[in-house]
Amino acid sequence: MPESIRCEEVVEHLLAFLDGEVEVGRRESIEQHLEECRSCCSRADFEVALRQKVREVALKRPSMKLRRKIRQLIDQF
Repeated sequence: MPESIRCEEVVEHLLAFLDGEVEVGRRESIEQHLEECRSCCSRADFEVALRQKVREVALKRPSMKLRRKIRQLIDQF
């Protein structure tokens, strides 16, 4: 059975957990905690949704207006 961890520890390691960068024991503890803690589960869901939105936005081509504005800012330097 995984060792119980506190919310603070889950928050501290959440991004690494979502990236698959935590060791097995900690991963299992976080998974168990997320199953039992609504607050931490909501935070994890938010982080997953945020990452998805960032990926979607990164794939979109910026508008011509935005590109012109960026070009103007670059040209000022």
